[in-house]
Amino acid sequence: MLKIANHNYKLFIVLQLLTASVIKTSAQDTTFVVISGIVLDEKQAPLIGGHITSNSGRSSVTDKEGHFTFDTPEQLPVVITISMIGYKKKEITITSKNDVPLTIKMQPQSEVLQQVDVEASGTRSTHNQRLNVEQTNLLPSAAGGGIEGLVQSQMGVSTNNELSSQYRVRGGNFDENLVYVNGQEVYRPFLMHSGQQEGLSFVNPDLVEEVEFSAGGFSSSYGDKMSSVLDIQYKRPQATAGSFSAGILGATAHLEGASRNQKLTWITGVRYKTNRYLLGSLDEKGDYNPNFTDVQTYLTYQLSPRISLELLGYYSLNKYEFIPQDRETTFGTLYEVKQLKIYFEGQEKDRFETGYAAYTTNFKINTTNEIKLTLSGFRTFEEEAYDIDGAYWLQETDDPTGDSDSFTQIGVGEYLQHARNDLLGEIVSASIKGLHQHPKSKTSWSLEYRREFFKDRVNEWEMIDSSDYSIPYNGANLELAYSKNAHHELTNHRINAFIKNEMSWFVGKGRLLADAGVRSTYYSFNDEWLISPRLLLSYLPQNKNSRYRLSGGYYYQPPFFKELRRTDGTLNKDIKSQQSIQIVAGYDLYFDAAQRPFKFTTEVYYKWLKDLIPYQVDNVRIVYSGENEAKGYAAGIDFKINGELVPGEESWATLSLLKTEEDLYNDQWSDPDRSGEPGYIPRPSDQRLNFSMYLQDHLPGNPNFKAHLSFLFGTGLPFGPPRSERYMAINRMPPYRRVDLGLSYDLLKWHALTKKEAKHLKNLWLGIEIFNLPNIDNTVSYYWVTDIFDRQYAVPNYLTSRRINIRLTGKF
Repeated sequence: MLKIANHNYKLFIVLQLLTASVIKTSAQDTTFVVISGIVLDEKQAPLIGGHITSNSGRSSVTDKEGHFTFDTPEQLPVVITISMIGYKKKEITITSKNDVPLTIKMQPQSEVLQQVDVEASGTRSTHNQRLNVEQTNLLPSAAGGGIEGLVQSQMGVSTNNELSSQYRVRGGNFDENLVYVNGQEVYRPFLMHSGQQEGLSFVNPDLVEEVEFSAGGFSSSYGDKMSSVLDIQYKRPQATAGSFSAGILGATAHLEGASRNQKLTWITGVRYKTNRYLLGSLDEKGDYNPNFTDVQTYLTYQLSPRISLELLGYYSLNKYEFIPQDRETTFGTLYEVKQLKIYFEGQEKDRFETGYAAYTTNFKINTTNEIKLTLSGFRTFEEEAYDIDGAYWLQETDDPTGDSDSFTQIGVGEYLQHARNDLLGEIVSASIKGLHQHPKSKTSWSLEYRREFFKDRVNEWEMIDSSDYSIPYNGANLELAYSKNAHHELTNHRINAFIKNEMSWFVGKGRLLADAGVRSTYYSFNDEWLISPRLLLSYLPQNKNSRYRLSGGYYYQPPFFKELRRTDGTLNKDIKSQQSIQIVAGYDLYFDAAQRPFKFTTEVYYKWLKDLIPYQVDNVRIVYSGENEAKGYAAGIDFKINGELVPGEESWATLSLLKTEEDLYNDQWSDPDRSGEPGYIPRPSDQRLNFSMYLQDHLPGNPNFKAHLSFLFGTGLPFGPPRSERYMAINRMPPYRRVDLGLSYDLLKWHALTKKEAKHLKNLWLGIEIFNLPNIDNTVSYYWVTDIFDRQYAVPNYLTSRRINIRLTGKF
């Protein structure tokens, strides 16, 4: 029968769990000590509105003279945290009553959240959004959380697959997102076709120092893609430290340190992940054996006051093995209930092995000039092999009310899927970057050469037998439903360069900041030169409570390996880069509510798209047409509000409205009697509404017990029959709805752990994560059943159901 949930019951359960996170602990008779002090900036001026919280749960806000005071139970030592927008968070441990009153000096952040930093050396303007790295260890996520899990909850970003760390941004697809680590672009495997295969992403959150994200309209210093930039900087440790985490879904560990003279720093991380527990909740039952492992290290050495060296190394091995047994999926409507049963034979074995290394030499020529030389190499070897035979029965219930188990057979058949795909990819690059600091501006430039080598073999096909007839049926020949055979060996060359200037002026009662630059790219495969001018403007009124932003320019996306291939496997040597002209306008407002800091952000955007390469999406596999045969657009508006609903705990909510469509140049109706053309149709990423929310809370008086709630809602994506005309993909999937809940407690505060046992630990969190709390059946794609009369039935492929994960995380 249909999996129809009792929504009232689920709402009751959610409310009970949320209510439990705010139950007040009973008061006890105890002695209190008064904590007081003053908070100053780097110029000794008092700071107003700073938040001071203690590990006892007591808190205060600085007044107009920078003073604060509150009482706390007399259980020394007491750790207080001082936070304020635009300044680095600071922690102070009070071991004696003689430590108060306190005088606390705050250091400004190098970048104020999303906007501007004014330093003695010049002014830096950025439209990037800075993300809080600490949230990555708290965010409950079936995909393993991490930086990408944090990005997926930002405005303009959407996802509909908890098994994947990939995301779409403002109408783009997965391949349109740039990812940089330490200033170098990094890559992900190419052959993956489902979230089940997807292992660990490149970025290890334990190694991360800073994260910036742009959902569009980014600077010319970033490369040539049309949607977004994720810019990550790894840590340069100053002391020995580390962390570990272990749970049902895997384990991580990292160590970091520095030499006594601080010339040598190092940080290394190891991760292991398995989705076997999650995959066991899918309709397709069998023996799942996914194992994903990686190791990374980042070294820096200060050779002299003017010369420093960096080395980043990475290796990953992802294996996915699956022996399917059977599948039973019930779908349809309340009054038309259908059931698909499949019994399998065969297996799938996939292997993705990736390595990456980057070596950088930094030259500080003088106080105003810097040069950076980088050599990097990326290698991936990927194998995908499966032979799966499935015998299926499609039935329709005779009694939708559920009083009878009688079914009518409406389809029976068998299919055989085969693939032997492998790919070897190697990318090496050499780049030089320069920076010149003017008295009131800054000029930066870069020149990069990149060599790309790909060698692949594609051999995949599918045969469908429905009621003893091969589909497609023509009455004479035996035909395959689908086949692709190809073998390619390519060597391509790219040259990338940019130059930009960042400057500022006082205009009216505020300050105008500009980031103006131009980017140029050459691609040898199609002998194409590209010029991309870009401009970013920010205006800061004198009151500093609001700011305005405007950005735009030309954004090209030269074809990479996948875009070059047509659907039959041949290469299009005349293919051109996809083009996007973008304009983005934004507004930020900083305000206080209930004596707590908040920030409201909104952005409106329009993208004019040209020379598009249409594509279709199956799970996480993107299949391109291999032709520049469409134009289109994407337009929308995003909203975000974030702040401390609970003192010391950041929460946020985002709302995104989007419309993106494309018009194929030469498409025609399949019905010869129908005149005209299909015109504009929704792009596969046309998710009209997306809402996300992340809430943090802790028990009053006991911040060592925390609750984290992640909520995602996105309207349905377009879909259509496989390998059909593009204009037929106008049906809509059901909305994607997901609620994940995390509860955690710091065991170091538990009375059973003595100081001696825990002297090397900073914290030790025991967490319980409940994935898909309402147990909703989300659809990621469809399996299509075809009968002899060429009727097609779309059977939903559901994602994971409710699962509980236990995780132990510690830092030392």
